[in-house]
Amino acid sequence: MAYVAKDDIILYSESEYNFIQGGNQAYTLTLYKDFIGNALNLNEPTSFHVAVYSDDVKYLQYSYPHYTGVSANLDVDLTGNTGNISFTIDPTQSGSIAAGNLFVEVTVIYENFYPRSKSYVFPRLLIGEAIQDPNNNTGGGTGDNGGGTGDNGGGTGDNGGSSTNATANGIFTIENIDGSNPSAPGFAAVNSDAPGQVSSIIFRNLNTDGIRLTSLENFLTKRITNDGINGIMTIIDVDPTNMYAIYKIESWERIDITAGGGDAEDSDGIKINISLEANSTGPGVTKSAWSVGQKITFNLDAHGITSASTLPDGILTYVDKNINSNATIGDNQPTGVLVSYSPYQDSYVMVEVNGISVDVGNGTKNTDSYFSGDGGVTPTTIEEIRAGDELYWNGTHAGYDLEVDDQINLLYEAKADDLR
Repeated sequence: MAYVAKDDIILYSESEYNFIQGGNQAYTLTLYKDFIGNALNLNEPTSFHVAVYSDDVKYLQYSYPHYTGVSANLDVDLTGNTGNISFTIDPTQSGSIAAGNLFVEVTVIYENFYPRSKSYVFPRLLIGEAIQDPNNNTGGGTGDNGGGTGDNGGGTGDNGGSSTNATANGIFTIENIDGSNPSAPGFAAVNSDAPGQVSSIIFRNLNTDGIRLTSLENFLTKRITNDGINGIMTIIDVDPTNMYAIYKIESWERIDITAGGGDAEDSDGIKINISLEANSTGPGVTKSAWSVGQKITFNLDAHGITSASTLPDGILTYVDKNINSNATIGDNQPTGVLVSYSPYQDSYVMVEVNGISVDVGNGTKNTDSYFSGDGGVTPTTIEEIRAGDELYWNGTHAGYDLEVDDQINLLYEAKADDLR
């Protein structure tokens, strides 16, 4: 918040609001009497005037009552007892304002003030910044930001060249913080300036360099939608503020920004619904809120299984473990150990005796052990093992018989749906 005062009246602004040249931005100022919180009675003054300056150049003027020659009407709350006066800089007006800090100079006139009329001309108050449209950057100049010619400049200096190639996903400029669709390639929009309150972000399908967001589209389609995994998007301020925020991707959708031809054209966009997981903190972080005109990029990461519906079809069983065997003597002896679930896709069943793996017959009895579904008469092949088949032991082949305190483990995969 910021305020200036003239005599006993205070001019107050809750926050600064930036806009990109060619954008739309509304401003509300509040007038207080004697102290902040005590709204000025706006019915008493005769007229109100707001002049908008960028540096020392006056660009716009709003007045109430309206008269010929001003930029537009000034809205004055005469009934709500709020002390609010407001105006809107429309796209045509904002496109003519030079990039830089914006100030207002407010004048309040009392023509019937006794014994003579009185005018309150307030010191200029900073209300935000006009941001140069990145799609109309004509380059030029030298020094810290380089020079050269063309849309993005080039040349020399501390940064030189085009900084938009610094990241694989390119750079976007935040056009608004109310969540409305960004108006052109290279723009993005969030629905709050507070990182913890952001629940959606919209990217145009082309970044500042006119490059398609293929990596993001591939990630959202194949990892989030097809594989059903958790997705993480980290939004990063390109400027050296050390500001970033880590968001979980909850869902996404294509936005048909330019009507006609579907919703996946270069001129359309992608909306990602997100929730904050963490953001940068500490004395080295010099910015804590998203703002219009801020240049951002992003990184993507994925991990985990999101829900039961996306579990793999076969998973390792947690049953048929540490089972005490029957005592056996010789070959073809029933152990009393049964397979609880049919192995997934006829997969292998590993048999352990006291933690040591032993051979399992694949349709043959000429091994340490085998499975059978008919009392040991017919050895079952690996691919035909089914729930209820019993493990048989060949003591002669194995070189030892089993005792009742020997423990058997069966290790195999079963259908996930069977185990849930």
